[in-house]
Amino acid sequence: MIVKSAADPVEEFSRPCIRQRKGNKAMPLMAALRRFMGLVVFLALLGVSLYAIAIKPPRAPQGDVSRDDVTRYLDDVVASDAATAVSVAVMRDGEVIWEHAAGRANPFDDRAATTASVYHVWSVTKVATALAVLDLVEDGLLDIDAPVTDLLPWFEVEQTEGRAMTVRDLLRHTSGLKDTVPAVFGWLRYDEDLPNQSEYLRLKMPDYASLRFLPGEDRRYSNLGYMVLGAVIEAVTGQTYEDVVRERVLGPAGMTSADFVFNTDIAPDEALGSHPAIHIFSPLLPFMIDMRDFVHTRQGQILWLNRLYVEATPPTGLIASARDAALLADAAMRDGVLIRSETLELMVPAADQDPPLGWFETGDETRRWLQHRGGGPGYAAAVRVYPDENLAIAVLASGTAAPAEDVADLIARAFPLVENREN
Repeated sequence: MIVKSAADPVEEFSRPCIRQRKGNKAMPLMAALRRFMGLVVFLALLGVSLYAIAIKPPRAPQGDVSRDDVTRYLDDVVASDAATAVSVAVMRDGEVIWEHAAGRANPFDDRAATTASVYHVWSVTKVATALAVLDLVEDGLLDIDAPVTDLLPWFEVEQTEGRAMTVRDLLRHTSGLKDTVPAVFGWLRYDEDLPNQSEYLRLKMPDYASLRFLPGEDRRYSNLGYMVLGAVIEAVTGQTYEDVVRERVLGPAGMTSADFVFNTDIAPDEALGSHPAIHIFSPLLPFMIDMRDFVHTRQGQILWLNRLYVEATPPTGLIASARDAALLADAAMRDGVLIRSETLELMVPAADQDPPLGWFETGDETRRWLQHRGGGPGYAAAVRVYPDENLAIAVLASGTAAPAEDVADLIARAFPLVENREN
């Protein structure tokens, strides 16, 4: 048997080791921090590298511009692959005064984009939904200040204080409801069998029962709010949301190339959706959708998409030509096209009044405008009105990252309040 003394060198050597391990608990934390910072640097460098090789739209012309400048810029945009097709339409006083198109609507049958090409307009659909709601208000079928729960008894949110959520709140994004992005990217389908919107909302609503804020206390964008409006429309009419919009908005506004599916009348003019292979959403897509269904084929940096739809139609489901989108904008701006002046004031209020219904963005104190953009898989849109000028601009594009708003800005500068040039 070996008996170690107190001065055993093995014992004395081991003690400092034990104390050292106990005294450096921060070392694993520091190592983890270094790994985290290394990951941050890697991701930053990766982001910079991807941005360097990603498709980027050309810079728009500055200063005074003409329609020819707009035409050249559209050609530059499609040449850069920032958009694969673009169609635009401009209306003044209810008349189309300019249209143009550039790019390829379908490269597989060598079909160029035209002014008749039809695109998903995504969130511009909300303007049509708002018009349908206000038309029902004018007909006495709906009270804009009615609590949502009076119209949809099954509708439930987690709210223990504050006033009731109303139809008006839904229209102007003051409901407190959450948004559905990015989950909505998983709500794609590739056939025309769209769900009933009330049933679909009831299926999804439990995931969105908590509010971001109490009704009326803030204004934050919500696709879900317009899904609820779709269900309200169905509840008060006994019809599907899509049929109500067809009957009360698309038909009366003269939108002959607009629908919620690529029907036999408009399918020949379909502009295929496209998506840049390198894009902020691209790394997320495989986790949210089946890429085999989503992508038709890849050409260079462009992913050409299969025909697709989003199951939630009231916020995002409309398909239209640029002329139809301009007609929609005109109907949401001018008295008597669809709704009377006193109702129209809710969509086009005075500059110092409450937020507009239907439209989400406003701007330019020297030249007042209202706008709604649309963006989603394969397409981008910007629809803008200048109510003091009766001017409506619609820009529709194939290309998830297409610079639709930049094009709208450029067109607005080419069509000043007082036109002082022929071209």
